[in-house]
Amino acid sequence: MKLYITEKNSVARALTNVLPGERTKEENFIRCGGDIVAWAAGHLLELYEPEDYDPAYKKWSRETLLYVPEKWKLREKERTKALFAGLCKLIKGLSASDVVVHGGDSDREGQLLIDEILEYCGWQGTTLRLRINDMNPEAIRTALANMKDNSEFRGEYKAGQARLYADWLVGLAMTRYVTVSLREAGYKADVLSVGRVQTPTLGLVVFRDGEAENFSPSTYYELTALLSLDGDRKIKGLWLPGDACSDNLDEQKRIVNKEFAHTLTEKLNGMDGAVNSVTKKTHENSPPLPFSLSKLQMAASKKHDITDTLVHAQKLYESGYVTYPRTGCEYIPEGHFTESGKIIDAIRTGCPALSDMLEGVDLSRKSAAWNDKKITEHHAIIPTAKIPHEGALSPAEQKIYEMICVRYALQFLPDYEYEETTVEFVVGDETFRATGRTVINLGWQGWDKVDEKNKQDKHGNDKESRESEESGETDEILETGEANDTRETQILPSVKEGETGTAQAFLTEKMTKPPKPYTYHSLLAAMNNIHLHVKDPNIRAKLKEIQGIGTEATQEGVISTLFNRGYLQKRKKQIFSTDLGKLLIAEVHPINIQIT
Repeated sequence: MKLYITEKNSVARALTNVLPGERTKEENFIRCGGDIVAWAAGHLLELYEPEDYDPAYKKWSRETLLYVPEKWKLREKERTKALFAGLCKLIKGLSASDVVVHGGDSDREGQLLIDEILEYCGWQGTTLRLRINDMNPEAIRTALANMKDNSEFRGEYKAGQARLYADWLVGLAMTRYVTVSLREAGYKADVLSVGRVQTPTLGLVVFRDGEAENFSPSTYYELTALLSLDGDRKIKGLWLPGDACSDNLDEQKRIVNKEFAHTLTEKLNGMDGAVNSVTKKTHENSPPLPFSLSKLQMAASKKHDITDTLVHAQKLYESGYVTYPRTGCEYIPEGHFTESGKIIDAIRTGCPALSDMLEGVDLSRKSAAWNDKKITEHHAIIPTAKIPHEGALSPAEQKIYEMICVRYALQFLPDYEYEETTVEFVVGDETFRATGRTVINLGWQGWDKVDEKNKQDKHGNDKESRESEESGETDEILETGEANDTRETQILPSVKEGETGTAQAFLTEKMTKPPKPYTYHSLLAAMNNIHLHVKDPNIRAKLKEIQGIGTEATQEGVISTLFNRGYLQKRKKQIFSTDLGKLLIAEVHPINIQIT
């Protein structure tokens, strides 16, 4: 007999639909012929509290900040005791010839969740590992045919266990420390929670707020020149500073010396200029890869202001409409390419709004998304061949589903092609640069409404839009060289090297701006690129290697927890720290933080 144990009952139900034998539902399990399918409900076990080991630790003080158990102990969670008792009874009733099939989610947390139950209940028999990434019957059958010995995943279990112990030690000790410290300072604090991921995330917002509060604007100058050529042709270029001007520039090579800026402008105005070089280059941009969970979360937040993406993606997965959502991978196994026709047909029926886009798909195209060498524990989130019937999805689920479908369908659309022209011209001893772009084939960018970078306007002119890393908002910009602040649009005329004309010089006075507040999706981006916020090169390299803090599956919950505990607040789409959040960070990272 086989006893299948899944992480949740929705997976159990999907599994029983493909197992042979007559199905009989009992209280907390389902019989399938001679086998049994049972389920957990998340973690059924929890670690002891410090006072469970030593009663002296019930009182919080500086003497009881840290307790390190000699042997870690687990206990049953109160809310799921009945479910655990039934599951444990099934495990203890197995004979030596029976087999347990571990059906936890395909990650370290899922591995830990079922393994700790088996260990707690004393199971020492044969255990197979079933890793389901797709809830469709055919995918489950494939997973059943490819089960491995559970011992091969011992490393994942130990990694999950280490993470659990680290969270317990760091979280409990630091929570006690901060709470006790603020109480001693006269602050009437309830428990101030500190966490391995949540506190650095809070720190990002607190530090950003501090930078904005302490920001002192400064003036800088932008120098451009308009070169007028024969035939009423005009080119507007941005000044490229030479090394000799460095004393008049800031670190970002912006002019900060007012006298220098005005003198140079007056000198150049009305001088003859000549085209020094004309460079044309054709570019082909492939469609963006399918979604990982973090990329889906950021896109859903930006486009639809959805901040609980995983909840909706999980429901879509459990209903069989998309593949496993808790993934950090953006690639698809090459063997899945043969299913693309069925999936596109499902998208065509399940997403009528995408019908125009789907007319352009070419199922013979194979983008870079299909790459076995890039697959990690899971592949990217993609639609399945199962079609959601009308009314099956909530409005939020429909939006998430359509976003996943668009990303998949884009893989079968032509590349975005454009010709980029760079013109450099010289006025006196100074060089100016302008860059223009002409669309050859709009390709996939005519349809992608989340990541589009170069969409034509209603007049057919090319418009370059750039996502601001900090605010998540887009600005219309002009490609005119290396500066960051030119925001006009221009269409470059046809010019040749050596052509001459008259230049008009223009000086624009500008002010530096404070860093923009975080939005939901830019905070997620910061968590995934946390190394950019660390100065120590060794720590920076390590954080870059592990690709951020938190996992794809926990980051949304961490941000939500910070709001629920009163550490963060939201104004429209912008996120700010509260006084309580600032107090907490000031205690764990002593800095000059202003409390309003």
